[in-house]
Amino acid sequence: MGYSHGGYGAYAIGPKMPDRFAAIHASAAAATDGETTPKTLRTTPFTVMVGELDTMYGRYERNLRFKAEIEKLRGDRTDIYPVTVTIVKGNGHTGLPDRDKIEEMYPAVRNPVPRELDWLMTDKVVRDFFWLRVDLPAKQAEILASCRDNRFVITANETVAGLTVLVDSRLVDFSKPVAIELNGSTSTHRFVPSLKTFCETMARRGDPAYAFAAEFSVVKDATTARLVVVPGVQQGS
Repeated sequence: MGYSHGGYGAYAIGPKMPDRFAAIHASAAAATDGETTPKTLRTTPFTVMVGELDTMYGRYERNLRFKAEIEKLRGDRTDIYPVTVTIVKGNGHTGLPDRDKIEEMYPAVRNPVPRELDWLMTDKVVRDFFWLRVDLPAKQAEILASCRDNRFVITANETVAGLTVLVDSRLVDFSKPVAIELNGSTSTHRFVPSLKTFCETMARRGDPAYAFAAEFSVVKDATTARLVVVPGVQQGS
């Protein structure tokens, strides 16, 4: 969490790597165009507090826009985008009543393997996002991914050069075939847990929650320039 300049830090860092946090809070700050996206906050609690009179640098107006974007993304669902923007009437830039925010954030528990992801990239630096990884991140590259009932559904826009999907028993049942739907085309594969993959992913992120036993890659076909699935371990029918 952060206040003022620190709040801008929370607004910038939190949505870029929400997989690292159980909860995020920003006070007296706002989203930065091209740097902060609400799309990545699909499952991570994110709270904001800003004064009604805190209008310098467009802070008040930017928070209203951010709130509207969240409401549009959430739609009629109540189980996604746990984001709250609180406007404090009559308050300026200082003195926001945010002292209890730390206590409110303590019960939050990080979920390393949510069933739905929306990764809109805003830089060329961050390569990991929950159970997705890209070697060449690019601004405006976007991946929507879900995993339910041994079925991955992945949609990637034309800016995505390729990606790796990390898999383990928290997401799939290895004893059964795994269906992979990529940009509307479906194939079926079987995967075998690999100690090598587990160790490599553990070493890369240094976080036991992000050590995975299997993976598969999505690469661009040299002939068609379309994204195709390359199984990491063993292909089925």
